[in-house]
Amino acid sequence: MFDWKNFLESLERKTLGIVNITDDSFSGDGVLNSNQQLQKKFEIAINNDIKLLDIGCMSSKPGFKILKRNEEINRLNYFLQNKSNKFFYSIDTFSPLVAKKALDSGFLIINDVSGFVNEKMIELASKTKCGIILMHRNPKSTNLHEKMDYSNVIEEVNTHLIDQIENLIKSGIEEKQIAVDPGLGFGKKIDDSIELFLNLKNLINTYPLVVGYSKKRFIEKINMTKSELQKHCIDSGVALVRLHLDN
Repeated sequence: MFDWKNFLESLERKTLGIVNITDDSFSGDGVLNSNQQLQKKFEIAINNDIKLLDIGCMSSKPGFKILKRNEEINRLNYFLQNKSNKFFYSIDTFSPLVAKKALDSGFLIINDVSGFVNEKMIELASKTKCGIILMHRNPKSTNLHEKMDYSNVIEEVNTHLIDQIENLIKSGIEEKQIAVDPGLGFGKKIDDSIELFLNLKNLINTYPLVVGYSKKRFIEKINMTKSELQKHCIDSGVALVRLHLDN
C-alpha cells in the first residue's frame, strides 16, 4: 500500500514536476510527439533533483475539450514508450481507464483534478491502494473552472476537503493514501486563489498538502520571486510544490 509519509521521506526535493503529453497545454510546454522535448524535461528534472513527475495527457485549462477515450490512452502509450526509469510517476487524469493503465504501468499516484467525483476512480484507488492527490472541488460547481463565490475561502475550502476525504474513507480509501490540493486557479476567482496561497499554513494539515501555482494568472499579482514562492510554500508546511520543468 502507498504511504505518503514514507514516500515523502524518500524525496530529497519536495517538488512534483509537470510533464504535459499534450499539444494544447495552457503553458505551451506540451511534448506530444516530440521525444526530444520529453527527454529535455527529464534532463531538467534530473539536474534539479526532482524525482517525482506528474504526467498529464489531456489539458485541463479553461475551455478545455474532453478527449476521446482512445486519444488520451494513445498519448499515455506514447509516454510509456519513451519514459525514463529514473523517476516516480503520478498520472494527472480524471479518467479511470487512463488511471488504471498508468497504475498497471508502474505509476504510484492518481492526481484527479476533478476531485474524485467518479465512483469508478474511487473504486480503482481503493482496490489498488495507490497514492492519491485529492483536489478541492466546490460541491456546488458543475465544472472545473466555474468561478464560485466564497465568503471565507479558507474556511470553506477546508470544510469541502474534509467532506471529500470522509467520502473517500467511507469508500475504502485509507488515510495514508491521501494528499490534498487546494485547487488554486480551479473554480476560484483570482483574489480567492491569492488569499489561499498567502494563507497556506491555515489549510488542513492532517494530510500532506500539494500546491500548484506554476504559470497561473493569480501568481503574477503576488510580489515574490520564483525562489520566494517556493520558500513560502515550504515554510507554510506544503509537502509538494507542483512546478513546470523550465530551465
